[in-house]
Amino acid sequence: MANLNILYTANLRGAIEMLPRLHTFIRQLKSLPLDEENDVMLCMVEPVQTRWLLLDLGDSCDSAIWHCAATAGRSMLIALDAMGFHAANVEGMLSAASRERLRDNLLGMALVDAETTWRDGDDVMVMYRGGFQTRPYLQIELMMSAATHVDDQRLYLAEIQVGQVGQAVVSLAGGQPELLSATVHDLPASALPDPTIAGTVDFILSEARLFQGRHSTD
Repeated sequence: MANLNILYTANLRGAIEMLPRLHTFIRQLKSLPLDEENDVMLCMVEPVQTRWLLLDLGDSCDSAIWHCAATAGRSMLIALDAMGFHAANVEGMLSAASRERLRDNLLGMALVDAETTWRDGDDVMVMYRGGFQTRPYLQIELMMSAATHVDDQRLYLAEIQVGQVGQAVVSLAGGQPELLSATVHDLPASALPDPTIAGTVDFILSEARLFQGRHSTD
């Protein structure tokens, strides 16, 4: 028996200073038992194994934010990669040159758009939107929906705003995926910044200032 526990962000729009606190909160959410956090009654004889996915649904950068403009949209994606995100929606965000630069610098986060999907094993595909012929067990769309729901083996995730973390728990047992719970969490004011991610953000911003300086002298 297996459950897929998905945590996701969206609409971050360049809020890079918030990411160290957000990382701490995500780690706290991952440490909570599912039955306490999501009120999921897992009264099963077989033990339930939990797989985790950490996703971003898009609009992580905003060209009006200086570091997003200086890095052509790469700054937030580099930070999300350092936070352990598995995949991010980059549709319409990156030029071919920016994507090529990221490919050499990311630790492992997949960049998903209308042309590129990402698989987690043989039974989960993460995509920008539907329309692909391949039919794995569960397809996850990285487009925001009005509500989190499963329809025809496809998972749609509810829209959230900056300062929130969405969560969806899906059972992968049986012949059809089943949504067990859907929750939206607000980042608590008490969340302390993670020092590793804080250091990463400082480095990203210093590099962005260098890019900005170079462009201003061109």
